[in-house]
Amino acid sequence: MIFEPTLAEVKKHIDHYWILENSSLLSMGTTKMYAYPGITPDMIIVLDGSYTMTYMGKTITSNRSQLFSFIHKDVFMDLSNLKSCIIIKFKSRGLSSLKPFLDVNTQAIMSDSVAYADEVFGIEMELLKTHLARLDAEKMVNELDQWFGARYKKEREGFVVEMAQEVSTSCDIKSIMEATNYSYSTLERYFKKDTGLTPKRFQSLQRFKKALRELYITRNQDWQHYVTKYGYYDQSHFIKEIKRYTNHTPSQLLSTPAFIEVRPSYI
Repeated sequence: MIFEPTLAEVKKHIDHYWILENSSLLSMGTTKMYAYPGITPDMIIVLDGSYTMTYMGKTITSNRSQLFSFIHKDVFMDLSNLKSCIIIKFKSRGLSSLKPFLDVNTQAIMSDSVAYADEVFGIEMELLKTHLARLDAEKMVNELDQWFGARYKKEREGFVVEMAQEVSTSCDIKSIMEATNYSYSTLERYFKKDTGLTPKRFQSLQRFKKALRELYITRNQDWQHYVTKYGYYDQSHFIKEIKRYTNHTPSQLLSTPAFIEVRPSYI
């Protein structure tokens, strides 16, 4: 079940709560599932069961909740033993969607971007998890809203959040430069501070994730379609960019199970 936050300050930065009381659909009948580099923070609160994750050369099996602030490399996930959980999807604005709830600078987040949620938020994370496990879905939403609302600080919102609200929801660099009359070097300074990325890297990952999602949902193998729709130079550029982030060609991806396949298609 998908629920939007109800508190305005939380809704500004969190897209939705995905509450899975039966998480069998996450495994898709396989133990091989991948998540690829991306700019959208995610948090998985494990209510029952466990998962196995391989990332950056390390493999863990745990029932502790995870915060994916930023994914540098592909993540291998085995979710077949995860019975129930809550997946929190932040807005696709990089770390700028997460930082209003955290008193941590960008560099610190990027250096430990996939971490146990209780190590980021403290013991209160485990207390929240225990409490949520006793509630029905609607009460979970209210509890999550209150929990994030209590941690929200408006002064931690930065330039990227302001531009997303006032100029371009997708943080389009050209639109922001035209609206602000800032140079690219000025934007780069703001973007690095708010997201840990240069504007070009931010836009590249944003475009890649949109194309990847459409590829998995539609299974459309007309590569020129993605070139035209997402602004790649040509088919060679599109294929190289996909392979750069996934180590697979677009054709190979269609036979590689990915977490993005099971995410709600209308969000």
